[in-house]
Amino acid sequence: MQLPLHNTSRAPGHSLKPTTGRQHFPLLALSWLCVLGGCALLQPRADPTRFFVLNAPSPSDSRGAETQLKRWRVGLRRLEGPAYLRNKAIVVRIGRNELQFADYDRWAEPLDQAISRVLKETLSSSRNVESVAFNSHGEAALDYEVAIRVLACEGVRTETGGSSIHFAATWELRSLEKHSTTTKRGLFTPDPVAWNGREYGQLAERLGEAVAGLSKTIAASLPMETAPPDQPNSKNTRP
Repeated sequence: MQLPLHNTSRAPGHSLKPTTGRQHFPLLALSWLCVLGGCALLQPRADPTRFFVLNAPSPSDSRGAETQLKRWRVGLRRLEGPAYLRNKAIVVRIGRNELQFADYDRWAEPLDQAISRVLKETLSSSRNVESVAFNSHGEAALDYEVAIRVLACEGVRTETGGSSIHFAATWELRSLEKHSTTTKRGLFTPDPVAWNGREYGQLAERLGEAVAGLSKTIAASLPMETAPPDQPNSKNTRP
């Protein structure tokens, strides 16, 4: 019996050539280049991010002044403010409506907590303040309560190339004495202070000074009553 023959014909011009390792060399070399390039990309790089804090200026000790004042217990309500300030990136305003968030310059703590901390530090050093409590809600142990809404806390760059800080806040001081209706309100907008537009540490320092100015305004709105000569530093007792 005759076995069928396989068709070994090929298309014209086509020839069979033995496969060699040389044909795979370009692919192999490209693979090694990718591996080596990936290793270079995975090399550790220094993190350029910098973190800043708000600090109150060094207080001047006025507790030893000749006239001793009654000192009040003050409560700070939780601060309110715009949502864009909740971002940890430091904000710089460009023109009227544009905001820039610094890529590598950030607050080391939530900005509302930093402002509250500076307010407490500065208020506590006032001659007519006995103590300051956070997040108060009309506790009986307090004499006054302060509610603050921050409107702006940022740097500003103008089209003419000038730079300054912008801080603004509204405040309300309420007496917690029984049957008292004493309430004072105000808008705190300090004069613009120059900033060189580059150093965020300087911007943080200027903003800290502005927050301290707000606390001084609030302290000046508290009663400036002379303390009894026999007990100049005693705590107040509410009737």
